[in-house]
Amino acid sequence: MTKKTDGITDLTKVLVLLAQKFSKKDYDLITNTMFSLKMGVNFGYKAEFDPAMLNDAIHIYKLHSHPKPKAKIFKLKLVKSSKDTNVKL
Repeated sequence: MTKKTDGITDLTKVLVLLAQKFSKKDYDLITNTMFSLKMGVNFGYKAEFDPAMLNDAIHIYKLHSHPKPKAKIFKLKLVKSSKDTNVKL
């Protein structure tokens, strides 16, 4: 697959994303699970391609995903020193 010249498939794109985001151990777990699904392992669902799996995947994502915190914007306040003003403190 990596030597194909007819374009990048969605599977290739997914594998690249996984490789960029996960450790080797996690990458292997995910790819082995994908392979098992392709070979017919149903992981407790009624059918090989049970739509309930997608609903479960959405629910798990909502429970376990953490949005990236937004960058904090700091406002700088200019404070005049007593040397700049003729005010004695």
